[in-house]
Amino acid sequence: SGGEALLAGGYNVIKLNSSAHRELSMRCDQAPFTDPRVRQAIALTLNRPEIITALWKGYADLGNDSPFAPVFPSTNTSVAQRVQNISQAKSLLAAAGHPSGFSTKLITEDFLEIPQYAQIVAQAAAAIGVKINLTVESSSQYYGKATFGNSDWLDATMSLVDYGHRSVPNVFLTAPLETTNATAGTGPWNAAHFSNTQYDKLVAQYIAATDVSTQKSVAGQIETLLLNETPIIFGYFYNYLTATSKSVSGAYPTAIGHIFLY
Repeated sequence: SGGEALLAGGYNVIKLNSSAHRELSMRCDQAPFTDPRVRQAIALTLNRPEIITALWKGYADLGNDSPFAPVFPSTNTSVAQRVQNISQAKSLLAAAGHPSGFSTKLITEDFLEIPQYAQIVAQAAAAIGVKINLTVESSSQYYGKATFGNSDWLDATMSLVDYGHRSVPNVFLTAPLETTNATAGTGPWNAAHFSNTQYDKLVAQYIAATDVSTQKSVAGQIETLLLNETPIIFGYFYNYLTATSKSVSGAYPTAIGHIFLY
C-alpha cells in the first residue's frame, strides 16, 4: 500500500514469506464479545483473498485466526482454512441474541495499510448488521503507556495492531493470548483480554516440544481451539519485501529487517 511503483519494473523486488501480520482483537470480557459466536461471526465476514489482493497485490499469505503462519514449519496445515460465510455469520449472531446486529467501536493506528484494513473490516461487518465506529489515532496516542488501563491498544473493545516478523511463533502465542498474569509476566499484550486454561496448557506443551512432529500435533489443537474461540482475527501474514536497483546484486534481506551485503 503506497509502494506500488516499486512493482512496475525497474527494480529488483526480493520477496520473503514472513510471519508479520495484524491482530484484530475483540474484548472477550466485554459484551457483546463475551460470546465466541459473536467473535466468530465477525471473522466470517472477511473475504481474505480479496483483502490480500486489495492491500498487498497478492504479496501475503492467508491467515486462519491463529499465530501459526504458513512460513512456520510447525504450522498444522490440516486444519481447514476459515472462509467468508455471511449466512453462517448471521446465524451465529442470531443464536447469540443479536439478530439485528449491534454497534461497537474499533480503535487503531495510522500506520501503513492498517487504516484501509480497518475500513474493510467495518464494511464487511455491516453485511451482518454490525456497525463498527472507527477511530484512527497516531501510534503514540494508540499505544499510550502500553499498559492495561493506560492504552487504547490494550483497552479498546476492538483493537487492530501491527506485529513484526518472528522466526518462531512463541511470542505471538504468549504475549497477546496467554492469560494475563502481571506477576508471572504472561499475557502483557493481551488486548483481547482472553483467558483460557486449556489454551495456556497447550501453549506450554508447544513451547516444551523438542521436535517438529510434536509441535505440529499441538499446533493443530491450538489452531482448532482458537478458531472456536476467535479472540483475535489473524487475516493475513504479509510478505517482507525489499527493493534494490537493477544494478545491485548480493543483497540478502531477512524478514526481521536485516540486510546482508556480500
